[in-house]
Order: sequence, then C-alpha cells, then structure tokens
Amino acid sequence: MKLFFSATLKLAGWYLLILMTVSLLFSGIIFQVTSSELDVQLSNWSKHHKTDSHTETTIIRDHPSISTTNLLISLGYLNLIVLLGGGVCAYILARRTLEPIEAAHDAQSRFTANASHQLRTPLAVIKAEAELALSDRRTSKASLRQTLQSTLEETDRLTQLTETLLKLSSANRQLETTTETFDITDLTKKLITERKADARTVLITDEAITLTSHRLIVRELIAIILDNALRHSPRKSRVQVDIKATNHRVTVCLTNDGQIAARDLPHIFERFFSGEQGSGGYGLGLSLAKQLAGALGGQLTAASRKGTTTFTISLPKTL
Repeated sequence: MKLFFSATLKLAGWYLLILMTVSLLFSGIIFQVTSSELDVQLSNWSKHHKTDSHTETTIIRDHPSISTTNLLISLGYLNLIVLLGGGVCAYILARRTLEPIEAAHDAQSRFTANASHQLRTPLAVIKAEAELALSDRRTSKASLRQTLQSTLEETDRLTQLTETLLKLSSANRQLETTTETFDITDLTKKLITERKADARTVLITDEAITLTSHRLIVRELIAIILDNALRHSPRKSRVQVDIKATNHRVTVCLTNDGQIAARDLPHIFERFFSGEQGSGGYGLGLSLAKQLAGALGGQLTAASRKGTTTFTISLPKTL
C-alpha cells in the first residue's frame, strides 16, 4: 500500500537521522579527545628527546597534521558505514514497526467492506418489497401481511447482525466483569436443555468440573460452538460433548457428523466467512467465539476429517 510505504520511508528517515546525529556526535567527541591526547603525547616526547631545532620543528609541524588527517579519514569511513548499514537497518525496523498497524488497517478495511455488504442486502430486500407493495394499489391485505412478515424477518436479521457486531467490538470490555467459580458441566447441560437437544446430544464428562472465570462469557462461547455443531450436522445425527479437566486447564470438545472442506478450514474463524456450504448466517459466530476464547486466556481450534468435525475449547481453570 502506497500510504504505508511512504510512512515506512519517513519513519526510516527519522530513525536514520537520530542514528547519524548520535554517530556524528560521538565522532566529534572521539576526534577532540584523540587530538588532545596526541598533542599531550607529542609534547611529552619532545621534552624527553633532544633533537636539533630543524628536526624538532618538522616533527611538531607534520606529525599532528598527519595523525589528524588519518583520524578524520577513519571517522569518515566509519560514519559512511553507519549511514549505509543504518539506512538498511532503519528501513527494516520501520517496516516491522508498521506491519501490525498495516495488518490492523487492512483487517478493519475488510471488516467495514463486508459489514457494509451484509447490511446492504437485507435493506435492499426491505426496500424492494415495500416499493412493490406500494406500487400496486390493488394489493390485497394478505399480500400486505406477507410483505410485513418478510420485512419483520429481515429486520430481525439486521438486529441479529448488529448485536453480533457489538459483541465483537466489546468482547474485551466484557472481561471487566467479576470472575466466579461455577460448574461447567452444569452450565453445558443447561445450554443443551435450552436448545431442546437432549435427544441429539451425548454429554461425556466427570461430575462437578469447576472453573473460576467469567461465567457469562464462557456460556456465550460454548453456546456458539454448540449451536454451530447442531446446525451443521444431519438432524438425526448425534453431537458429542466431551468435557475433561487437568490440573490447570478444562477442555470442552464438541464433535458432530459434519465436515469442513480442507480449503475452508484455515479461514473459518475469519469474520463473514461462510465457506462452500453457505450456512445462511453472517459468518460472525466462530469469529466471536475465537475472540472470546482468547480474551479468557484460552484457545479455540477446529479439526475436520472423514465426515466428522471437532471444535476444542481449552480454558485455564483459574483466570
């Protein structure tokens, strides 16, 4: 990007200017100290060595001049090396400094473009249906009711999208809530019951696995992955939820019969990514789950092969 290339050059120029200022300052100090030392040594030498007046005059006149010239040449070469080497190092350092900013800028640009696209689609549907209903004066009440129902559905989709975007932007701020100790097995059972998925879900866990963390955020995280597992698997298939605990971590593995294409797997946690299967959603749930897991000091990973997909949530026992 031209903007960041220009910024890199400017930042590298400032780095190089600071480096050369320091180098020239030290060169001046070295020159002054060395010249003074030469004068002192030559004065001491002339006092302890008796020579004829012509030889002494020649040594006193020529020796400091030759030494000073050699010193200036040496310092000049040194500063030239610092200029060339420092220029390269300054550019590399400036590039590395701006890389995270450039990556964040690119991600924000993609997010804005995708969000605009996703918001534009339901708005276009609402507008088209409203214009169609208004253009026909003989539109029946049943047709108007159907148009209003469709408008309400699209409005619900917009509300859902807006709420998810707000959750994504405020995920880190949610961590300001107080931590509490709770039973993650009980929490997961309640989530399964709320979704009326007891018949489809196999829960494998030890009793009373406690976790000291942000309960609401952990609940949201597991809910997203559970909903994803139920939605992307055949209706009569089973979803297995395996909860394990070690000395320092708790692991929740959710496995279903769905499969993610190999080309899609590296991108499933990206915002607005829906993949080949096209779930009909906005592609924000897994991105939010990934962000929540990281905010809790944990990890969220996915593996898919031979018709099965497993999402693994790993969280510290105490936050």
